[in-house]
Order: sequence, then structure tokens, then C-alpha cells
Amino acid sequence: MSQDSLRGDAGRTSPGTPSHPPVAEGWTVLSHLLAGFLLFGGIGWGIDLLVGTRWVLLVGLLAGGAASFALIYIRYLYVAPDPRPAQSLPRSGEPTGLQDRKEPG
Repeated sequence: MSQDSLRGDAGRTSPGTPSHPPVAEGWTVLSHLLAGFLLFGGIGWGIDLLVGTRWVLLVGLLAGGAASFALIYIRYLYVAPDPRPAQSLPRSGEPTGLQDRKEPG
């Protein structure tokens, strides 16, 4: 199983195409961070204007930062667990395979 299939971006690129250079991934991460802060901060600022409060902007900025970091973690750092159940280890003294079994005779 390739490393790409273990990361969150599995299946987004075909195996024959080269991946993005590191500089492009850096700009993508930066754009995710800025977009989260600007979008949620803008929503918080708008609610503050409508309601007449000052604290919703802070909540929006914190929520945008958290959402951005979560998206970056899922996209670039998260390794999904193996869906197959773990095979149980043999108990001590039990044969582990055909080579360990004694043939009668």
C-alpha cells in the first residue's frame, strides 16, 4: 500500500502524475489558514455589527483558526487506521504455521 493511500489525500492524484512541489503545498496550507480566519472572522464581524456586540469576532477568529488547522491536519498529516482487524498473536507453545507442526509418523 503506498503512502498516499494512507494519507487523507488518497485518490486525488493518479499514481503516474508527479505530486505538487513542496512550495505549492506550502502556499496551499497558507491559503487554508488565511481563508479560515478571514471567512469565520468576517462572519463574526458581521454578526457583531448586526447585534451590537464585540465578542463574536473573537469567537469567529478562533473557530476559523481551529477549522483551518483541522482541515490541514486531515489533509496532510492524518494517517487512517488500517480497516482490517489485527491478527491475534499465537499463544506461547502453539504452532505458528505449517513449518512448526510436527507430522505424525
